[in-house]
Amino acid sequence: MDRLPPAPSPRADSGHWALVLLLALTLLPELLLQLADAGLLGPLFLRRLAYMLGAFQPDLHAGPGPFFPFQTLTMFFTYGFLHTGLLHLAINAVGLWGLGRLILARRRPGTFVLLYLMSMIGAAEVFALLGPAGETMVGASGALFGLFGVYAADAGFFTPESPQGEPAPPQVLRLAGATGALVLSDVLSQLVLGSPVAWQAHAGGFVTGAVLALITPPRT
Repeated sequence: MDRLPPAPSPRADSGHWALVLLLALTLLPELLLQLADAGLLGPLFLRRLAYMLGAFQPDLHAGPGPFFPFQTLTMFFTYGFLHTGLLHLAINAVGLWGLGRLILARRRPGTFVLLYLMSMIGAAEVFALLGPAGETMVGASGALFGLFGVYAADAGFFTPESPQGEPAPPQVLRLAGATGALVLSDVLSQLVLGSPVAWQAHAGGFVTGAVLALITPPRT
């Protein structure tokens, strides 16, 4: 009698739909805008229109006001799925894939999506409070810093002692790798893209993700 190999753990793949969904929502807008920029899809001003309608604009009530009803609410989400170009998109997409896989090893897919969106809101709130007047913001990095906060909390870095004692070395290495990737994304954004880094959003996202993770323990 031949022995069958052990069945794969459902945790490894059960959350892929959530990660694929967020990646699709992150990739698709910029890819369409790239086609528009090249004159292959829609008007050439489509990118400007997308930023006008979807970017996070704390001072939206100044001047002409919102361009459509509830824009002051929808912009808390739409800004996180818009980017300034392919490099900006690639940096954030890679970060989402890497951090998402780490978190989905401990979190249910629905919780993962909720934590991502709530971090996106928290990042925007802090940017609105501490950011420079008249500035707008796009990009998923605030939500990614929220995932970073979630992972740090789940790895036990905000508690005196994790359930197994000290955090396991692989967790330390992964956290260090995630930290390096996020810092690198900031450096590339500043030096290569020439766009200022919204550190206020990064801080807001990180704190939001960490706090939410601490009050909603991961699955065991």
